[in-house]
This record gives sequence, C-alpha cells and structure tokens, in this order.
Amino acid sequence: MNKGITVQGAEEGVMHYITSKLPEGSNHHEDPELRDIISDSAGTFYNDSFLVDDLDLNDDELLLEQGWSKELQNEKLTIWKKLLSEEGITLYKIFGHFDTISAVEFYNAQVNDQYRTTWDKSVNNLYVVDNITNNREIVYWATKFPFPLQDRDYVFERRHLMDEKRGRIEIASRSITHKAKPVLPKFVRVLKYGSRLVIKADSTLYQKGMSYVLTYYDDFGMPIPNQVKDRLANSKIPEFLEKVHEAAVYLGSTGKLYVPYPEVEKHSSSSVQYS
Repeated sequence: MNKGITVQGAEEGVMHYITSKLPEGSNHHEDPELRDIISDSAGTFYNDSFLVDDLDLNDDELLLEQGWSKELQNEKLTIWKKLLSEEGITLYKIFGHFDTISAVEFYNAQVNDQYRTTWDKSVNNLYVVDNITNNREIVYWATKFPFPLQDRDYVFERRHLMDEKRGRIEIASRSITHKAKPVLPKFVRVLKYGSRLVIKADSTLYQKGMSYVLTYYDDFGMPIPNQVKDRLANSKIPEFLEKVHEAAVYLGSTGKLYVPYPEVEKHSSSSVQYS
C-alpha cells in the first residue's frame, strides 16, 4: 500500500508520511521548519471507519446472505441497500452496465472534476485540495441541497487503482478532516462519507462495453427518515448515473482521457484497501 498521510486520532501517520520523504541521514528532530510542518499537518485525520465492503459480485443469493435487500431493478441498473444500525448508516450498492462507453471513459467521467462542474448542476464547488501521490488526492466538494435544507460540503481522500490485465479500475473515497479546509458556516460538513466504485471492462479497458458496482454511504448530518432516503436514492441515483454516462460519451469523443498509474503490483490485493 502507499504510505498513509493520516491515522485516526494521531499525528504519527502524518509525521511518517513527511519524514519518509526525507533523504537518508536527515535529522528531522533538529529541523525547526520541519517540526512546524509536522505540527501544522496534525489537523488531518480520517473521520470514521471505512464502512464499505468489497463485495462486487451481482449475485442475489450472496447479497441476501450478507444482509442486503433489493430496492430497485430495471434494464439499466439494480439498487441494493443495507442498514448498519449501530452506525446509523444506510449503505447502497448499485450494479449497472453500459454498452456504448469504455471503462476508461466511465472512469474519466467520475474523476474529471472540472468538467463535472459543467454537467452536474448540484455541484457548488469541486476541486483537488492536495495531491498525495499520482493515484491519491484530497478533494473538496460542495453540493447544493433543495430549500429549506442547507447546502452540504465534503472533504475526502480519493484513491485510484488500475489493473489492466484484469480490465478493472477502482476508485475509493473516504471522508477526512483536513487542516486546509475548515468547516464553513454556509455549509453542513458531511463527516461520514465513503464509496468504492469498481469498473470492469467487458473486453479491454479501452473498448466499448463495461459494467460497474458502486457502494457508498452518505450521512447528511441531520435526521432524515429512511423512507425519504430510499426515495431520494431510487430517483436520484439512476438520474445521476445517466448523466455520468452522457459525460463519458462526450469525454470519449474528445480523445483526451486520463488513466491512473498501474500500481497494482505494489498492493497485496487488486482492490483499494483502507486500514
């Protein structure tokens, strides 16, 4: 795994990340500037446990055994949900397939933040705060909510992983607190958010035809009845994914596509792992 910049509730993870970048023989304890950097970085940590599972098989029997219940099914996608009572969180898992775009095009529609601000009208602001590695960054996302609800914002770490041999790309996101993005009175800060998107090519990552499974949870920061959450999910998720599809078609037509660095051989498994 890549070196983490954070560990929950402690400074050691940040210190380890910074000092690991120093040349051999450096004595950071005698460097006052580095001590200040470490102190400033202590305000960055994960907000909660990463609650998303790694189940990405569209198998009704297996999903039911794991406590999932089917919410919606149509010709384009299937939505499942799972209530985590102790956490007060509802997980959603969406399976879908597109014949007209490639895995790389779908991936680009998910991570091209600048273009998303043009097609996703719910976005108030969306940009990368800090790049940690080639495949890992801190993202700020502010989103509009309908009146009378207050707008929400998120700060999260986003990781990318590509396994070209298996025709698979994965994006995992996890909410964090970051020293550079304090809470603003204009927004309700969402402190519990996590997602994992697995994109699988039918043939190769660059040819048309791909499937996906998106698993996520999103705590709005206020008590909302489960029935309301379910109605929102069942209506908004299909609408959003159709817009992602349209964005992927456009990005594919431009020929300007980004792919994550193939770091899979550095990992113990072919999926993004959070400790």
